[in-house]
Amino acid sequence: MDLLDELETRVVCGDGAMGTLLLNAGVPIERCFEELCVSEPGRIQKIHEDYIAAGAQAIETNTFGANAVRLGRFGMENRVREINQAAVAVAKSAAENKDVCIAGSVGPLGITIEEAAARGIDRVLCFREQITALLDAGVDVIFCETFTDLEEMEIALRAKNVVGDTPEICSFACTPDGRLRCGTKLVDAFARLREKGAKIFGVNCMNDPREMAALLQHVGAEGPLAVYPTAGNPRRKNGRLAYDVTPESFAKFSLALIAKGARLVGGCCGTTPAHIAVLATMIQDLER
Repeated sequence: MDLLDELETRVVCGDGAMGTLLLNAGVPIERCFEELCVSEPGRIQKIHEDYIAAGAQAIETNTFGANAVRLGRFGMENRVREINQAAVAVAKSAAENKDVCIAGSVGPLGITIEEAAARGIDRVLCFREQITALLDAGVDVIFCETFTDLEEMEIALRAKNVVGDTPEICSFACTPDGRLRCGTKLVDAFARLREKGAKIFGVNCMNDPREMAALLQHVGAEGPLAVYPTAGNPRRKNGRLAYDVTPESFAKFSLALIAKGARLVGGCCGTTPAHIAVLATMIQDLER
């Protein structure tokens, strides 16, 4: 699937969360979720397959933290290429013979500028290493998600552009009033990235669908917009994480996101194949 072309003509349904599903399935929070693509590929493939069966037309690889810095917390900093390419292979296997976009998930490094300098970490090289592995494995788009700092997103975009011209999604997590942790307004961040050639902009995490709808009033992005809300705020229930936004409510409020310009709509923390199934049906109904 050529995602850019598709977004020009219709709304595309994305997938939902990976991490919260793994947590609720009993995977310990201290486990490296990305490494499961190597040691338990069937577990990850089943989640991809469930989202595709629910109607997702774009799925994200299980690689959010598969950079050398985050993998280093588990002593796996030398396995960046292995883990990223295994994740793409799992996603491709799940999407075999289906017209589904494979998006290579790239998250922030999880360290500050000062920490990177103190540790001698070249952030451009870290992003380039992961993105190169994803592109070499054949992803259709690079999905930079949950970034809270404009400078770090610019570094990731620069690294991607050095590697290739595959389209990218630049998605931020921000406050309900549209500000990043660095203080930059979301609308200004999008404008800056547009000048640098970014193709698709987005917001994800931190806000549920109702809050996202309000947030989009501050965005005004030119070009396709990707929106991935959470399913609300988590709470502990019977040893599991429970979220208060039902699949029906999630889809209902997503209508407001589409009305405000969202072209790629999926889910972040707490969303499940059930949420995506109702969302996908709603999107199909809009096309009729």
